[in-house]
Amino acid sequence: MARARRALGQVELIGFMPIILMTVGCLVILLVVNTVIIISNPENIRITSVIRGALYEPGRRTGLETGAPFPFGNREKEPVYFDVHPEHIVLYPGKVRVTLGDLLVPGNPLERMLDLVEQHKDAYYVVILARPQTARLTRKLRKLVQARGIDLGFELFEAEREVEYKPSGRTLILGKKE
Repeated sequence: MARARRALGQVELIGFMPIILMTVGCLVILLVVNTVIIISNPENIRITSVIRGALYEPGRRTGLETGAPFPFGNREKEPVYFDVHPEHIVLYPGKVRVTLGDLLVPGNPLERMLDLVEQHKDAYYVVILARPQTARLTRKLRKLVQARGIDLGFELFEAEREVEYKPSGRTLILGKKE
């Protein structure tokens, strides 16, 4: 009976040791993979743009209302938005609508906007708002923007979602007609 009482008071953790080792091994593999990805792509653009944050509630004061036009957006550069629909593109600022047929004409509003942003790369960047069924157009637009050396960000948008755009003082320069 004395042996039975001693056995009840002791807990063996030797069977748990392989689980701990496997967990640590998985974490090390994740760390190495992420490090290799970061090292292999040093020119990764770190610009992000969020028009509405996940925790943003209309009417709630965040203390960031006086900053960029979108409180959760980039603070160093001003965004220029290309709202890509299946049949047209809407350019912000200015809310200029460019149809797919207009894109074939040299000097179209999209080209003029890209020329302006390219001239002021240090102050502006492009965010493509990709809607459903716009993958091909979005890829072509991405190549066009990257070929000019302009920083680029992406947002996925629902088909019927409205863009709530309020330009800042610096973005109004791009919205003026020439």
